[in-house]
Amino acid sequence: MDQLNQFDPVTFSHEENTWLLEHLGEPTVIALRNLRDGVNRKQVKELLDRVQELEEIKKHEGLDWIGIDAIKAAIKTYLSTDSKWEQDHKRNPRAPRFPSLYSFDSKGRAHIGGPGSDSGRVRTYFDAKGNRVPFAINLTVDNIPDWAPPGFGDGGTEKVENGLVVNDTANRIECFCGHTEQFKASSRSSFAAARARISKHLRRATENTDQHRELYTAEFGGSD
Repeated sequence: MDQLNQFDPVTFSHEENTWLLEHLGEPTVIALRNLRDGVNRKQVKELLDRVQELEEIKKHEGLDWIGIDAIKAAIKTYLSTDSKWEQDHKRNPRAPRFPSLYSFDSKGRAHIGGPGSDSGRVRTYFDAKGNRVPFAINLTVDNIPDWAPPGFGDGGTEKVENGLVVNDTANRIECFCGHTEQFKASSRSSFAAARARISKHLRRATENTDQHRELYTAEFGGSD
């Protein structure tokens, strides 16, 4: 089995996430004594074992990993976001139950499976500025790139003057319309290829044409 290096709360049930909030960090053998209905033993055991392993390696070898509190914070973010989405849908049935599966045009109309939307299942949520943020988090930090794309800071998500966003946590360039282009961490050629694809998107967009063209001119000077 591949080593667990990422935690995605979306792949756990609400009951399992709630249980993890209570027992994550306990020795596996102790935590599993308190299983209850709705909690899959195999599902939670893999994470419990991995967390226990990472804690031991940190203690003896100084491994830098995100820690139990960060995992619990990711769980709380997912549970609170999903609850809000559910309440919004109940108050207004026209509101998508899972907004991240949609893209939204300039008039606020939702388009399922549109550019930049989550594919297949919920993977992201929206921050206060409307940017998509992954629910999944990396457990270890040894794969953080040691360089930043020109014009950007040392990490996180930063907005550039022309309105494009480089999300170097999720390794992607994001357009205001929701369209994204992925790049591989620590690979300058991959980042350059993503820039080329976002350039093509800006030139060929059929919605908000003027704004896309303005961003293209500001970022690429009217040529690739």
